[in-house]
Amino acid sequence: MSNDDDQDKKNNGKKRQNPWAKNEPSDKKKDRSNNVTPFGPRNDSHDLEDMLKKATSGMSGLKDTLPGNMGPSKLFGLGIIIAAFIWILSGLFFIEPSEHGVVMTFGKYSKTEEVAGLKWHMPWPIQSHEIVNVTNERRIKIGFDDFSNRNNRGDVNNRDVKSESLMLTGDENIIDIDFVVLWKIGDAKDYLFRIRDPEATIKIVAESAMREIIGQTEIQPALTEARSQIQADTRQLMQDMLDEYEAGVQINNVQLQKVDPPAPVIDAFNDVQRARQEKEELRNKAEAYRNGIIPVARGEADKMIQEAEAYQQEVVNRATGDAARFSAIYNEYKNAKTVTSERLYIEALEKVIGNSNTVILDNAGGQGAVPYLSIDALTNKSKTNKAN
Repeated sequence: MSNDDDQDKKNNGKKRQNPWAKNEPSDKKKDRSNNVTPFGPRNDSHDLEDMLKKATSGMSGLKDTLPGNMGPSKLFGLGIIIAAFIWILSGLFFIEPSEHGVVMTFGKYSKTEEVAGLKWHMPWPIQSHEIVNVTNERRIKIGFDDFSNRNNRGDVNNRDVKSESLMLTGDENIIDIDFVVLWKIGDAKDYLFRIRDPEATIKIVAESAMREIIGQTEIQPALTEARSQIQADTRQLMQDMLDEYEAGVQINNVQLQKVDPPAPVIDAFNDVQRARQEKEELRNKAEAYRNGIIPVARGEADKMIQEAEAYQQEVVNRATGDAARFSAIYNEYKNAKTVTSERLYIEALEKVIGNSNTVILDNAGGQGAVPYLSIDALTNKSKTNKAN
């Protein structure tokens, strides 16, 4: 063996060589500086068989460079270990604060991860996970959808869906209603496993609940003051139905977008509304007039009743007094008939004379009414002085 061969063996034991450079001709080493690959120029075509041979020789050279001159079996074992490590790492997943992670074992529910952070489960196909956002508020439109075309001002046009928006009211009128349902996921497990298509189910439940509430409401309140009540009742009814389905959905709000009569009869309906407004105006005027007249009439009636009752009481009291006085006089008359008769005679004269003009004449002197005294004048003057 030559000295060059001994030197090559020493070099092979001390440092690693490029496996692609083994047995490589010196002219090809020079070609690398001129943008030439070990298989030839970069832009030239080569035979497939030559390329395979060169790749095989390169792999044999690579085996010599591995630590401890590792064989194929050990290399295969190392590959299995690396693949197993990567497989285990594939079970890692991350949960945001607004998300829940549902872990499934062979497709069946296992647990729900609700705390944000890095999580791990057994890798696929043993376990898998589904990330669900439980804070985002979602919207479902009933009775209309957004039309892709925009008008000159850039506003999105809404297209009515008559099959969803036309509903029958409690007084058998047709009304056109567009509304929006705002909802979010309340329970990630129920949302994923209880119902097949949650959004389609929520839309069907919303339309059914709205039809039930409108079917119990007359058209006039539905168009005016009952809108807020309709929204609240529909939201509650939807929540009850979805809770019964265990859908894992929370209904946040129901917002009415449009409540109108159907388009073909809206002009006639407006005429009816104007007539009703005039009717209400006239009714209010009549009510105001009645509210002004009836209290006055009731007051006068009460006054007349009170006066009649007072007169009745007065007459009764007077008759009662006269009867009592007559009874007292009669009793005294039985005890002293002469005295009582004279007293009654004198009292009768007092009444008679009291109601007539009294003139005293002294005709002792003979002719004419010379001395004259008017008793009435004196009596009236005395009464006047007492009054003052």
